[in-house]
Amino acid sequence: MFHQTYQAIRAPELYGDQWFNSAPLSIRAAEGQNILLFFWNYTSPASLHMLTTIKEWFVDYTDLGLICIGVHTPEFPFAKQQRKVEEILRKHNIQFPIVADNERLIAEAYRITEFPAVVLIGGNGNIYDVVTHMFSISRLERSIQYLLRQSGFFGELPMLRSIEAEQSVLRHASELTTGYMHGSLGNSEGYSPELPAEYRDPRIYIEGKFYAHGIWRAERNAFHYAGEPNEGYLICYSDGENIDALIGSEQRTVVGIHVDDASMLLEQMNADVTRDAKGNTSILVGEPQILSIFRGVQQEQHAVKFIPLQPGITFYKFSFYKEHLSSDESQLIRNN
Repeated sequence: MFHQTYQAIRAPELYGDQWFNSAPLSIRAAEGQNILLFFWNYTSPASLHMLTTIKEWFVDYTDLGLICIGVHTPEFPFAKQQRKVEEILRKHNIQFPIVADNERLIAEAYRITEFPAVVLIGGNGNIYDVVTHMFSISRLERSIQYLLRQSGFFGELPMLRSIEAEQSVLRHASELTTGYMHGSLGNSEGYSPELPAEYRDPRIYIEGKFYAHGIWRAERNAFHYAGEPNEGYLICYSDGENIDALIGSEQRTVVGIHVDDASMLLEQMNADVTRDAKGNTSILVGEPQILSIFRGVQQEQHAVKFIPLQPGITFYKFSFYKEHLSSDESQLIRNN
C-alpha cells in the first residue's frame, strides 16, 4: 500500500469534462465539509472491486458530513464515451456524483498515476491523505471518521469494515497492458509500433510478460490481431493466479481458449468461458469489456492461450489475481 499524508496542500479544483448524477461540484464551495475523491476507471477490475466499498461509504457517511465524488479517468479512448460510462453507472447502481476526467487534468493535478486511488480532503480544504494501489479499508475508514470528528461530528459512527472487505479489494495483484507504451511483450522481435508484424512463439515464458504468435499490430495501448483466422494467438503465463482480460472486437466473434495446448478443464474455466459439445473452450467478444477467463489452482504453472478466430480482435489488458490473500498481504492490512 502506498499513501502520503499532506500537511497544508490545498486541494486542486475539479475541472472535468462532464458530470454524472450531479451538477458540477466545487472543492472551494464545499469548504467546511470533508470530501472523498475516488479515482477509478471502469476497465480496471481493481477499481470495480473498490467501488463496492465506496458505494457503502456513500450510504453510511453522506448524512454525517462526507461528500463522495468519483473521478472517472479513462485508460483507453473508448472508455471516454458518455454512453459507456452511463451504462456502467446503471449496471453498478452508482448514485454518487461522478466527474469525467477524460484528459486526465484532475488526476495530474492530484498526482495520481495508479488506479484506483482515494484522496481525502479535510474541511479546511487541504489534502489530508492519498492512498493508491493496495488499500487498507479499515485504515481509510478510520481516517474518514477522524476527519468527521475533527469537523465537529460527535454522534455515533458506523462500525469499521471487516477483513473480508480488505480481501475483496486486495485480491487483484497486477495488471499487464499490451500496447507498445508499456513494454509488456516478451517476444524477442519486440514491438513494431503501429505496423503489422510477424511474431513467433518462443515457448519459454516468464511472469509479467505476454507472448504473441502470428501477425499482430502493436498500438499505443493495445495489441490488435491482423492475421488469418486460427493462425495466431497470445499467451499469458499464470503461476496460480486467476486471469481476467479486457478484449474488444469490431464485430461479435469468438476467441478460443487453451491451457497448456489443450481445452480448459472445468475447474479452470472462469465465468465468461463456455464449452461446446466437442469440449472446445472459448469466450464471446464484442464491445470492449473485462472477461473472466482462467481460474488458477493453488501454485500450479500454466500457459493460457487466446486464439482469435478472425482478425479485428483487440487485446488491451490482462489482470492477474488470487482468490485468497497471501500471509504477507494479510499481515499488511492487519498492520494498517
